[in-house]
Amino acid sequence: MKKLGLFFFLSLIIISCQDTLIKDKSPLSGLINEGDEKSLIIEKLADSYLKGNFGIAKDYFDPDGKHYFNNLEYNVDGIIDGYNFHSVLFTDIKHNNRDIYTSYFNNGKVVTYHDFIWSANSKLSGRSYSYPCHCRWEWKNNKIASTICYVDPTGIFYEVNLYQEKNQ
Repeated sequence: MKKLGLFFFLSLIIISCQDTLIKDKSPLSGLINEGDEKSLIIEKLADSYLKGNFGIAKDYFDPDGKHYFNNLEYNVDGIIDGYNFHSVLFTDIKHNNRDIYTSYFNNGKVVTYHDFIWSANSKLSGRSYSYPCHCRWEWKNNKIASTICYVDPTGIFYEVNLYQEKNQ
């Protein structure tokens, strides 16, 4: 009987020490993954941007998608051309302290987040820039349906204006 009591006591301790994680079933809860296929695709796209060749994004973008740079809206060709133009204006473009991870929400929404410190040196003014940047890549049917990147555009717009003045 003592052995049976000891067995129940030990079983109770083992059961009480088990992980008691309760899955939150609310719509905006879910899972976060940083090594999944979607995160790796965004890493690939980010690396292509850094090399000045963001055109491969067409392979992953929904042709009817909408893309935003802060509050400015672009179609697929417009956002690709815009990001490629950065390499005309800047050298040594980097994504410092880069974090890329994908959230799979209970409501079915899938979003990859890309946070980093954007830095570059101007080819025109010689200025160096460094800004926090936060991007979201929303997926539908395994295509990127929408992107939005938030960054302080002051330096970029300054350099675009310099470029336009020199090339008119």
